[in-house]
Amino acid sequence: MSQQLKTLYKLMTMYTLSRVEFALTNSQITNVFLDLGYTNYFNVQYALGDLVDSGLVHEEAYPDYRYYSLTDSGHESIDALRSSLSSSIRSDIDDYLKKMRLEFREALSSRSEYYRTTEGDWAVRCRVMEHTTALIDMTLTVPNETQAKVVSREWKEKCQDIYALVIRKLTQPDHIDRIVEEDSSNEEIN
Repeated sequence: MSQQLKTLYKLMTMYTLSRVEFALTNSQITNVFLDLGYTNYFNVQYALGDLVDSGLVHEEAYPDYRYYSLTDSGHESIDALRSSLSSSIRSDIDDYLKKMRLEFREALSSRSEYYRTTEGDWAVRCRVMEHTTALIDMTLTVPNETQAKVVSREWKEKCQDIYALVIRKLTQPDHIDRIVEEDSSNEEIN
């Protein structure tokens, strides 16, 4: 592969990451290139690896996925070099991302990872993310790796329901009324 193509794939990768407000997985980035017919899997992996090594792209690794986002230097670079990409490539990427935005967002809103604790149990960190903000972030401890894998996998499927249940349970009208009454009582005492 020529140096010119390597540079083009890196620019396309940075442009893709600059057009979304959230991190993308390795497979999502790869699919942009493959679905649009621009290059193969190996060239995308080379571009991503080189961008991570050069500090233009940040990689966040979990057991099941790797997430990628532009660093500040990456944003500065693509802003300066955006015009180096043809308008047709930019348009293809923009159209693809518009079409896939909801699917990408849903896939990225839940994250889970599991690890062995110092006590010998297994912990599963489960999160629901909106952009870079965690809407819910909890860690569950389970006795073995098999259960950790199951919890991690199930979280991805059921996180929206669990989040809604937690919010509903914590903000039931009787809870809110009780807290308001307690706050009023405390203010009267002071």
